[in-house]
Amino acid sequence: MKIAVMNFSGNVGKTTISAHLLKPRMPGARIYSVESINSGADASGVEVEKLRGKKFGSMIDAIMLLDEAIIDVGASNVEDFMKMMQQYDGSHEEIDIFIVPTVKEKKVQEDTVNTIRALRAIGVPSNKIRVVFNKLDVDENPSDEFPGIYGLAAGEKACVVSDDATIRTNEVFERMKALGKSLGDLVNDPTDYRQKLREAKEKEEQERYVQMIALKRLSVTASENMDRVHAALVK
Repeated sequence: MKIAVMNFSGNVGKTTISAHLLKPRMPGARIYSVESINSGADASGVEVEKLRGKKFGSMIDAIMLLDEAIIDVGASNVEDFMKMMQQYDGSHEEIDIFIVPTVKEKKVQEDTVNTIRALRAIGVPSNKIRVVFNKLDVDENPSDEFPGIYGLAAGEKACVVSDDATIRTNEVFERMKALGKSLGDLVNDPTDYRQKLREAKEKEEQERYVQMIALKRLSVTASENMDRVHAALVK
């Protein structure tokens, strides 16, 4: 499976999806970070290969030899990436799924619609374009918050949407950055922090273990959410 994650807007969760949703469920995948401004998935404790959008040809050559790949396309490189897909006629066929993450801000939703239409314009089939709704609270319904995108899917048949492809707000994503760890690292961490807390004598040490216990709990909830999103995307 080869998956590209992109949106003309930045700060929509592309790195969260690449590093914390896809990579733990595609452990053999190589991550390509197509980005010239922001740090990308490497800041989340996963190994990435960085390149610019204009290096598209060499990347496509490389992923043709791979069974799994994740392509995290930064907003500053999406336009170049699209142009290169047009130049390399049929190259979009090497990518199995195009994930377009979005958040509630009106401008981002407009950019999301434009991203979907741009992918369709270069020949990407609508069933390969999957939308992920990001940063919604547990009581928010994506069809209520993103009526235009649901309408695009129903009216123009331009993409695939699903209520289950929703990443719920969870503070673990911000708190992980300070640790330089991925969600998979936290979920699979075998350390018994409650035992360490019982044994700790210094207040600073105790506070650190309390934080790690909280992070582990948050990471389990986030990982279960990611399981549901992943199932909705790859079905």
